[in-house]
Amino acid sequence: MNKNERHDRILHLAGERGMIYLDRAAQATGASLPTIRRDFAELADAGSVERIRGGIRVNRKDENMPFNLREVQRSNEKSAIARNAAKRLRGGDVLFIDGGTTTYHMCFHLPRVPLRIITNSLRLSAYLDDPAHRHPDWEVYLTGGRIQHGSSMLTGPGTVHSLNFYHADWAFLSVGGITPDGLYNTSEAIVETERKMIEHSDRSVILADQSKIGTRTMCRVCGIKRIERLITTPPAGRSLIEEDMREAGLVITHAD
Repeated sequence: MNKNERHDRILHLAGERGMIYLDRAAQATGASLPTIRRDFAELADAGSVERIRGGIRVNRKDENMPFNLREVQRSNEKSAIARNAAKRLRGGDVLFIDGGTTTYHMCFHLPRVPLRIITNSLRLSAYLDDPAHRHPDWEVYLTGGRIQHGSSMLTGPGTVHSLNFYHADWAFLSVGGITPDGLYNTSEAIVETERKMIEHSDRSVILADQSKIGTRTMCRVCGIKRIERLITTPPAGRSLIEEDMREAGLVITHAD
């Protein structure tokens, strides 16, 4: 296992439980304790994690968390949501998939039918182009733009400009938060991309687990009436926020 593979493995394990200690990381990677100490130091220096006594801990602020850590947070829920979204697709559909971690899980569940997929996610496009996963009738289009550090996502004026060339049947979007008064995300660059995808699609669907319901982050994307459907996980009990969103006209689907 080379250094990059070790780092990915360490980050994955840290993301599952919030932290990982030297012995566990050494056992999981087959590396020596001195090597793992160097790995921990490099990951901490890169801002991916913070050091604790004998190990490392994940920074829980989602907007600062690298993609590969956010991806494994609530991964079972994200997979269920993505599966529910993907089953709506039919042969010949054109779809936008944005660069969020929940939408990334759609690549594991896409039906093996002709699809045209337009995305600003470097990870999703790489997965779909991998010989082990690709389908001959999938056409994958990657937007232009600037690589946003730590997110494997293309954003900025180049991304927005390239989206002007396309129209899609579906836009599948992740968000930082959703409330009865609208959708929110963590940066202006992400918001501009999502607005353009919504504008150039027939149907816009939000993929978000329950941690995003009732949450507002820094930037507002749009009002809730611009969205056709929210796919989320079932709430623990009665959700007054969901009831308010339904009254505002949003269709909400719970993915098992």
